[in-house]
Order: sequence, then structure tokens, then C-alpha cells
Amino acid sequence: MSVKRLNSPKPIIEIVWEGVVTPEQVEQTNIEIKKIAEQLGNSFDVLVDMRNMKAFPQDTKEKMVEHQKLLAQWGMKRASVAVGGAIAKMQLNRISKESQHQTEFQWETYDDALAFLLN
Repeated sequence: MSVKRLNSPKPIIEIVWEGVVTPEQVEQTNIEIKKIAEQLGNSFDVLVDMRNMKAFPQDTKEKMVEHQKLLAQWGMKRASVAVGGAIAKMQLNRISKESQHQTEFQWETYDDALAFLLN
């Protein structure tokens, strides 16, 4: 798991989820994102790399719904997601629906996800 501001002309926060993501990792990610969001004037896009992530455990799924709601509150305009397998994509769709997150776009490759935000 990692969070950073991308070195790009647009305000983009990159989140990389890998392996089995725990609720504690989601909480730590939220702390880091809030700091970066404030530095960006609470207006930013998010690039999410989920290509090497396993399915979310149930307790993590609940945290992810909260996570997506917080991102919107903190100023996220769009999320562009590089999704790995079909299970991760299915879970992500369910989480987005539960959090009422409607500005998420999914891609098969990291490059496509990044290109969407840069254009």
C-alpha cells in the first residue's frame, strides 16, 4: 500500500493497493490522503492501482465504502482505477455503489488510467 502525489501538471493522488488490504491500511491511507488533499487545496483526482491486489475481506470492504465517501468530502473530482482481476472489479463496483461514488472510471492498464486523468 502506498499513497503519494504524482509529479504531474494536474493535482493527482496515487493510491496503490497490493495483496490483502486490511482495515488498518485503509485508515492509514486515509490519513495520508487527507494531508495531501489539503496541500492540493481540496481539489484533486485519484489514480488507483489495484492490479496486484487480492479480493477485499468483508471488514475491509466496509472501510472502503467509508474511504470513498471521505475522498469525495475532501475534494476528489474523479477516480481512475487500474483494475486487476474480475473479482476485484466486481467488488469495486459494489463498493462504489454503496458509497454512491459516481465519478470512478476503470481501466485494464495503469497507463490507460493515468492517461485518462492527464487528458
